[in-house]
Amino acid sequence: MSGPETSRQENRILIGIFVIALLYHLYGVTLKWTVPFMSGHEFRQAHTAIVAYYIDQQNNFSLLYETPIFGKPWISLLLEVPVYEWSVVLLSRATGLPHVVAARTITATCFYLMLPAVYLLLGRLAVPKPRRLLLLALVLSAPVYIYYSRAFLMDSMALMCSAWFLLGFVRTMDERRWRWLALTIVAGTGAALVKSAILAVWMIPGAAYGAWMLWRDVRARPGWLAPLKTLLWGGATVVVALGSLRAWVAYTDPFKAAHASAWIFTSKNLSVGNWGLFDFKVLFSADIWRYFFSCWEQAIMSRWLIGLGLVAGLAFPAVRWRVLGAGSLFFLAQFLFPFAYAYQDYYYYACAVFLHVALGFMLLGLLDSRVPRWCCWLIFLVPFGAQFTTYWQGYRTGQNVVTTGGYPFSDAIRDLTPKDSVIVVAGADWAPMVPLYSERKALMVRNGLEFDGAYLNRAFAELADEDVSAMVLMRGVRKNRAFINLAAAKFDLDGSAPTFSHPAADIYFSKIYIKGAQMRLKGSLKYPEMVIPAKSLEYDPAGVFSISSAVARTAFANITPGPYQARFSFGLDLVERAGKMVLSAHPDSELWLRAPAGATRISWEFGIFPEAYEKSGDKTDGVEFIIEGETPDGQRRQVYRRVLDPVRDAADRGEQHEVIPYTPLPGETLHFSSRPNANYGYDWTYWVGIDVR
Repeated sequence: MSGPETSRQENRILIGIFVIALLYHLYGVTLKWTVPFMSGHEFRQAHTAIVAYYIDQQNNFSLLYETPIFGKPWISLLLEVPVYEWSVVLLSRATGLPHVVAARTITATCFYLMLPAVYLLLGRLAVPKPRRLLLLALVLSAPVYIYYSRAFLMDSMALMCSAWFLLGFVRTMDERRWRWLALTIVAGTGAALVKSAILAVWMIPGAAYGAWMLWRDVRARPGWLAPLKTLLWGGATVVVALGSLRAWVAYTDPFKAAHASAWIFTSKNLSVGNWGLFDFKVLFSADIWRYFFSCWEQAIMSRWLIGLGLVAGLAFPAVRWRVLGAGSLFFLAQFLFPFAYAYQDYYYYACAVFLHVALGFMLLGLLDSRVPRWCCWLIFLVPFGAQFTTYWQGYRTGQNVVTTGGYPFSDAIRDLTPKDSVIVVAGADWAPMVPLYSERKALMVRNGLEFDGAYLNRAFAELADEDVSAMVLMRGVRKNRAFINLAAAKFDLDGSAPTFSHPAADIYFSKIYIKGAQMRLKGSLKYPEMVIPAKSLEYDPAGVFSISSAVARTAFANITPGPYQARFSFGLDLVERAGKMVLSAHPDSELWLRAPAGATRISWEFGIFPEAYEKSGDKTDGVEFIIEGETPDGQRRQVYRRVLDPVRDAADRGEQHEVIPYTPLPGETLHFSSRPNANYGYDWTYWVGIDVR
């Protein structure tokens, strides 16, 4: 029996269910909120994160943004208009939040802003307000909407725009008001440019509704004016969005098509290869359906419960067509992009709303049936409990992993190579965790291309003007001697053995960086998983080495003009001190540069690390800093000399800033060096910068 008191009780229960679901969602989304590990398809999140990283580093808010993972030209992988990444960078700058936390904040905010649009759309279906909350509660409790509403992905922003687009479209077609048209255009264009694959899913119900309205106008036979108006209003809602998308594709496809590796991400290749767009024959594959089912059970709940819920909904005449319609949209999304949905559970972020609406209608049909109310409320626990169990046993486990993300060897590469140098990565396909966490631009050799000589020669040649400081080999490429030898010859790596290894990778350094890197590895407890092979320990380049313009630009960025040769007894090594990178220059260290004609002064900043004279026990006895001028005829003159003895003289402690008057002789080169004062013990010396002008 139903009455006013029953309705009030039902409303209170439904509101209570929504509040519990909302609090549960907030708990799940914020779990390990500040942990930097991007759990859940880290490779895809890393791609978005690396775009944001370089937008921030380069202050580049243009449409030609860099995704430097496939080699040069770095502007190649232009997949989306980076509205999401811009938002992350701007929020991070405004608040000081790390990028990953700023990204989670934007992702979660977009998800919550999507819910009002769904609520209002349900109102267009005449669902009473408290009952709409039940359907939203199902969405809130869905594992996919907890786990990926905290991801470094633009999907929630595209979903938010798509939901508001659909609401705006319906209201525009119903009311023919300009304000609704404006909302539809803005939201639709945003969705199209942020992630068009999500908008495509939400355009299906819009297209169906528009077709129904057109059929209604034609069927009423009022003449041609009403159908024409319907067509014009409908076209106006999508023309800007689709036109913008087409313009973006036309603008970006040539960049990708011309690239040696990124050509697979042209719109045509994405549609056919990555997404399987309209490839309906694969829907008859048992493997594809096994993958679908696996994703359902990971992102939503048991496939058997999903099937049972949808079938049960068809048994209630009052909601049958609504269950069928909303459920069909869930399946149509997968049929539209079968490969994407089969292999990547986060794609269900786009369409799971429709399944939850269908299951919600089933529960409302149950509530209006002759089944006793107490029994209905017990049955309500089944889908919520199933989603709770799915999340708790699955995604939540990944969220609880406390790590910085990526691989430990990425930290070593970041610490031991110059900041603006480039790395080569093979065996990781295009999963950009190594470049992201190493904070290095990369040539990632996609799987299979390590055997393509023509591609390798082209890709390697395009890095001719770059300082390729390291090569990372993973999986089977670790044993590919042909690839190793080719890369070693091209980039002056020591291909005889890795500089150091990790269980997941072998890392080869450029010869000029090997000794300094290995000295740091042996002297630090920061890299416990790194192993230096015995053969690599034998590598000790002697004497003076030449410095290319690329190495001068990266390893010697604080020296002007760039040096052309150097020698470091303990290897070329850059270390961080007081927030800036300095050149480790323990005696004997030497560096040569060509003096600019017309120079008038030399500015030299240098010092001895405090640990050398503040430590207990034996300390440094001082270091000699020398500048000599050398002319082409072999004549030498001393331009500057100073001995720092910080143990005896407090003025010699800390960073020293010397400005030396200087007039160059014709063709003169300058020779900078560090020498021991008496012995080499604890002479831990550094050079900050040199400027001759």
